[in-house]
Amino acid sequence: MIQDGVIPLAEIDSLSKEIECIMCLNTANNSRMCIHCSVIVCAKCIETWINKQKTCPKCFHPVQETDFVKCRLVDKIIEFIEVVKSNICSNHPKETPRVYCSTCKKYVCFECIVTDGQHVDHDYKYIDEDYRKIISLNHKLLDFLRKRRKNNQDNLATLELATQMLLNDHNDNINHVNTVQQTATVLIKETQRTFDNYQQKKQTYVDVIKIDEMIIKNIEQRLSESQNLSDQEEILQILQEHIPSMKIQFSNHINILSPKGW
Repeated sequence: MIQDGVIPLAEIDSLSKEIECIMCLNTANNSRMCIHCSVIVCAKCIETWINKQKTCPKCFHPVQETDFVKCRLVDKIIEFIEVVKSNICSNHPKETPRVYCSTCKKYVCFECIVTDGQHVDHDYKYIDEDYRKIISLNHKLLDFLRKRRKNNQDNLATLELATQMLLNDHNDNINHVNTVQQTATVLIKETQRTFDNYQQKKQTYVDVIKIDEMIIKNIEQRLSESQNLSDQEEILQILQEHIPSMKIQFSNHINILSPKGW
């Protein structure tokens, strides 16, 4: 039950359980839902499962991969939970973290300092509202980068499988074209062109994934060490540079955060 506008941590944890993948028991990543029993799974988990089994892991109904559809509601719930948790003190679920403890490198609430006596002798700074809004925005952008990396990794895996299938088909074709040299030449050239195209795309995905991994590692470190609004603004600028299509949308958001007269 929501009290004073605060959602109890127990209810958040309970909600998190509802969107767990029944296969890996983690929060569903790129969620899919069975059209027969509505069970939630990760896209990668069910893809691996269906390659070996042809039944739903929950209801055992005969299925194929298309029987597990994208569940946008689950993705929205996951995003909601992440935002809510960022506004809840891990030690006092009814309190909002308003202080950054430089000694422990974590966000704490006043109860942690006053009631529990923790962090009293530590170095800490108060968090202003603009800082809180920008850090929430940065976490959302970081999540976007993680999803983009995951999507590119999935695309790379699909491309590698397609490449292997192409090579297998190519070998089969070679075995049948010894007596038809002209046809063989056409097939070889077409296969080579397609293979070269796949290799170029594969290298593109590899390069993009490496860049995203470097960005994510850099941003995660900066977020863990940030202590003030300017740090978060710098992080936001870095993120926007690497997500061009999101720049206009989030620049409008920042204009709302900026004090009048800036």
